[in-house]
Amino acid sequence: MPSRQVNEMRSGHFRYLCAVNGNRSLLRMEKVWYIEDVGRELPGMLPRITEGPTGIFAVVDANVAERFAPRLEECGVVWMPFDASEEHKSLESMQAIIAWLLEHEADRGALLLGIGGGVTTDITAFSASVYKRGIRYALVPTTLLAQVDAAVGGKTGVNFHGYKNVVGTFGTPEAVLVAPSVLETLPAREWRSGMAEVLKTLIIGDGEMYGKAVEWYAGRCVDKKDGYESEAINRIVRRCMEIKSEIVDADRREKGERMKLNLGHTLGHALESVCMACGESGGGMEVLSHGEAVAAGIVAAAEISVRKGVLEEDTARTIVNDFKSLGYRDVPEIAAACANLREGEMAAKLSDFVLNDKKRKEDFINFVLIRGLGSVEAVALSVNELQEIIYDMY
Repeated sequence: MPSRQVNEMRSGHFRYLCAVNGNRSLLRMEKVWYIEDVGRELPGMLPRITEGPTGIFAVVDANVAERFAPRLEECGVVWMPFDASEEHKSLESMQAIIAWLLEHEADRGALLLGIGGGVTTDITAFSASVYKRGIRYALVPTTLLAQVDAAVGGKTGVNFHGYKNVVGTFGTPEAVLVAPSVLETLPAREWRSGMAEVLKTLIIGDGEMYGKAVEWYAGRCVDKKDGYESEAINRIVRRCMEIKSEIVDADRREKGERMKLNLGHTLGHALESVCMACGESGGGMEVLSHGEAVAAGIVAAAEISVRKGVLEEDTARTIVNDFKSLGYRDVPEIAAACANLREGEMAAKLSDFVLNDKKRKEDFINFVLIRGLGSVEAVALSVNELQEIIYDMY
């Protein structure tokens, strides 16, 4: 890993953390700004993000448009609402964003803001990376999932023909503005989705914090709290971003170390795709959120890790029990909720989607196994072996 120095700069309410590589690559680390109130402070942040944009444009998740539109308009930012549903994370939506940029004569000196959850930040970043061969962009994640995962790391992408994120690029935002206070009004299901990515990150890099996060979120679920506890969630968000940033810093292009961040995603992405198709065909299945799918994928990964002899059964049982106690479903429970899936059909569909997973290389797929709480490894499993495991389990 290249030597790193962490610089901190404080100015008013702003705190800026930037990893500086001793061995710089073409893809630099993004700047992460922690701020208290992104709505109030966004106007003052725009000049700090980048110097001299010829125009600032914003793609805003329709769920938060009412909150951000007045501030954007005060700053002279041209913005468009975006229906941030998974089915709209598509090439068609990207084309609509590009047509809108062309309509407003955005040139190569423009800055594009993405304000919203993971779907919004992903498609905004992707649109910026291909518009006129690339314009600058910055992200304002407004969900827990986006703050700890989607908006950090420079991955962009859209879904295609039912496959998750199969079209995308690597890029680097000018900045990521993180304000945990925006989570105050986050719906319960968004909390659940985001916490799955939190727990994934902590299983990868901090077993002690994993236990604390499970305990904190369990208490939150039991107490039916609608708000958030700023001190607790600030610690959780910062720790997850530290872990992800360290991994991404070492491997921007996902050639090795960064593969660990795919824990739960091989089967998780396949589950999302199966359930999306099931819902579209009238199967009575509500669209599965990314976090809910990843949670099921992590439970499956724990069981597969035991089968591969790298994880103790007691630790696997702890992980499975933790996720179940927090309200996450496993693969069989999700399959049972899809009315038009016959018994055993889930295994066949998961197996089919695994064949086209973007992590597949020839006859092998990079699959993340759990070695313990705070320790994982990416291994090359043969596609045939993984398919056999899927059929045996489901």
